[in-house]
Amino acid sequence: MTAYVLWTMIQSEVRLRTRRISSIVAILAVVAITWMMIADPISGSVLISVGDARVVYNSLCLALGSSLLANLFFGLGGFYLVRGRMNDDFRSGCGSVLATMPISNSVFLIGRWLGAVAYLCVLILALLATILVLHLLRGEGPIQLLVYLKTYVIVFFPSVIFACSMALFCEAFAPLSGKAGDVAYFFVWMLQSTVPIVIADHGSVTSWTPAMIFDFSGVATSNLGFLAMFHTSHFSIGISDFDKTLPPVVLEGEFWSTTVVLTRIAGGVIAALPVLLAIALFHRFSPDKIKLSVRRQSWSLIGFANRLLRPLTKLTRPLFALAASLPGFAGQVVAELALSLASSPIMSAGLIFAILAGCTVGSALLGGFVLIVVAFWGVQISDLSVRDYQSDTESMTAAVMGGASMRYWRQIVASCLLGLLLTAPVIVRWAGHDMLRAVSLVSGIVAIAAIANLLGRITRTSRTFIALFLFGLYLATQIKDVPFLDVVGANGVATMSSVVMQSLFGLIMCVFAKGYNRWRVA
Repeated sequence: MTAYVLWTMIQSEVRLRTRRISSIVAILAVVAITWMMIADPISGSVLISVGDARVVYNSLCLALGSSLLANLFFGLGGFYLVRGRMNDDFRSGCGSVLATMPISNSVFLIGRWLGAVAYLCVLILALLATILVLHLLRGEGPIQLLVYLKTYVIVFFPSVIFACSMALFCEAFAPLSGKAGDVAYFFVWMLQSTVPIVIADHGSVTSWTPAMIFDFSGVATSNLGFLAMFHTSHFSIGISDFDKTLPPVVLEGEFWSTTVVLTRIAGGVIAALPVLLAIALFHRFSPDKIKLSVRRQSWSLIGFANRLLRPLTKLTRPLFALAASLPGFAGQVVAELALSLASSPIMSAGLIFAILAGCTVGSALLGGFVLIVVAFWGVQISDLSVRDYQSDTESMTAAVMGGASMRYWRQIVASCLLGLLLTAPVIVRWAGHDMLRAVSLVSGIVAIAAIANLLGRITRTSRTFIALFLFGLYLATQIKDVPFLDVVGANGVATMSSVVMQSLFGLIMCVFAKGYNRWRVA
């Protein structure tokens, strides 16, 4: 009976999740990023280099490189992709029905967890299919499907388990069921991603160490494979240059030792431990523990902070008065801005802090400061385009002058204004001595706002944008010498070409979102 229930839940979870447009958007984004990182050797760059020699693009090379690169996204973005099922149950009323089902909490949550794992595995198989196509175009040697499957299982296993386990834990623990859980996981993932760096700093990269059990990304454990095969841990994965005068080297044979495989299995077991916490904390949709109408205000950590900061909403009253006095579209934009600040006092507090800190922080620290402010702003505006849908007020807000079509423009302009207000001191300071950097920050804010609005409208959830946005932000902190990743000018390497490209990209996203919004309204 239990096995039948679990199998039924797994099938249902996979069907429900794979039908979401957010799944298609996520897999397309991962495929695009992964293909961009697998450079054509003719261009002078290569996916993997050992020493200064390039590694031949055979099955093991492409499987290893693509899985390690994509694992960065699935470890972070996978969490946001599988989140939200409990909220869907609340919103649809299924929670009350599920609460009466004659199954235990453990069976219910394990079924949900297995369904989430199976869903991410389906996305990974879709990624694998695209990499096989790339192998046909750039690969050297035959496609060895078993090599691909084995490598993907070993690399993805702990990170997928960890993302799904943490998502279930946050869903079951009411204080982390909202944005607080989204933000908290980003920092947990960032902390976990430093494990390979910590191992390298302690000089243990040339031999196995118990800390590798916590290396869910697989970067540190892959060192052991290179060490055994080439007797060196000096290698690079991603876009890297190579010495064309050196003969290429070949990855072949048994790359993953028994020790590494057992380490990855142990890492997966540890990554599953949050499921036990979720079972102990699960509220089972009990109305005496969690109520839909007051859930966010009562239990969410961000809701708690908003209640503490509620007096700041008085500062928004002049904005409402200004909105009432301004005619047409300008008044609507100011009203949207005032509503966003009034509904989220933490945004008002962040705005005051950002303006004061932006005027006083040292010039050398402005880049890091911008990343923090933009991260805060991105999370805050992530649900602006889905706010009406989630609160079932779409029909009401569409009755405002201009209808649903004008709602699109006022939301995207309000998003940009919030970003520009938060970063205004930095823009002014950079404009004084580095105009290109200031322009990059402005164009980056517009492009990010356009993407947030587009993804929110298409997927009807804010988490698709949050997953991609935080992943992009992480790349910007790790790869500081690529102009096209310096979207907001934080690293100071943006060029005129990259600024123009991201401006055009933002414009295209605006036009596409406008077209989609018009089609949906029609």
